[in-house]
Amino acid sequence: MKKFILALGSVFLFSCGGMIKDVSFETGDYLGTGYDEKPQKKITIQKESKEKQQTEKKSFLSALSSAVVSDSDDDEDMSDIYERSTNMSYQELDLLLRTELENANFKIVHVLNITNGVEEQGVKDFWKHMHIYLVCKLSECSKILKHNPQLASQFPIRVYTYEKDGRLIVGVFKPSMAIKYMGNLDAEGIKALKTLDREIKKVIDSVTK
Repeated sequence: MKKFILALGSVFLFSCGGMIKDVSFETGDYLGTGYDEKPQKKITIQKESKEKQQTEKKSFLSALSSAVVSDSDDDEDMSDIYERSTNMSYQELDLLLRTELENANFKIVHVLNITNGVEEQGVKDFWKHMHIYLVCKLSECSKILKHNPQLASQFPIRVYTYEKDGRLIVGVFKPSMAIKYMGNLDAEGIKALKTLDREIKKVIDSVTK
């Protein structure tokens, strides 16, 4: 009986030894746990990808911060709806505004005469000399629309005029207001919007000084 038990034990140990050796050879799992090095490699790749995303995020935030800081003084002087007034006639204002826009390399796409259009519909009690100048600078707009095509509805920029209390008003919605509607907050697009802010403000200031 003892011999039988010893023989059975020898067979069992030999079988286990062979099984462990096979598992070790095929998977590198020396403990027979079913765990090998492949998941570790996957975790490493995921970790590297996460670190790359964090680096790109920091880079974008740095560029955004730089753009905001460099333009902080201009932002304080330009409200979301920026308006200035002048006592010149509309004919004088129209000529000067067209000249200043062209000198600043803005292309005047079209000028809408809102007052005439409304009066043709039979409405007489309306703002005088209300016009909308559709202006665009493709060199900057292309940078904005490159990653945010939905902002095409915001460009060309709309510079408007109307008469109030005997004075002509020239105004615009600040171009960089479009930042809040960006699906892709790319630094180059934000910088272009800030540039348009400064340039359109300078035009309006120059015709109303």
